[in-house]
Amino acid sequence: EKVLGIYRKSGLTPPYFKEVTKTLEVDPAVAKDVLMLLVNEGTMIKAKEELFFHVEPYESLKKRLVDFLTANAEITTPQFKEMTGVSRKYIIPLLEYFDAKNVTIRVGDSRKLRKG
Repeated sequence: EKVLGIYRKSGLTPPYFKEVTKTLEVDPAVAKDVLMLLVNEGTMIKAKEELFFHVEPYESLKKRLVDFLTANAEITTPQFKEMTGVSRKYIIPLLEYFDAKNVTIRVGDSRKLRKG
């Protein structure tokens, strides 16, 4: 519950996994098991090895991104950065996650909404 609380409060700028284990003073193996359980339940998403997001801010951002792409056809990394208000440290893994989940497709330096 504490792990979930940290990620829920942090929104689109979550701490990296190592920071969470230090903050909570928990065994990293146990914390990783808990996080993976939450990922499997759909409460959290794993954007990359050490970077997890709570599903609520992710889904909200996904809707904003889809709405933007429906209206504008494509988005660049700087535009996505402006939309989110967060640093490249977070937006690049998020964009790659959207690509991996077939929400977007990378075309050159921009992303487009994946059809079908």
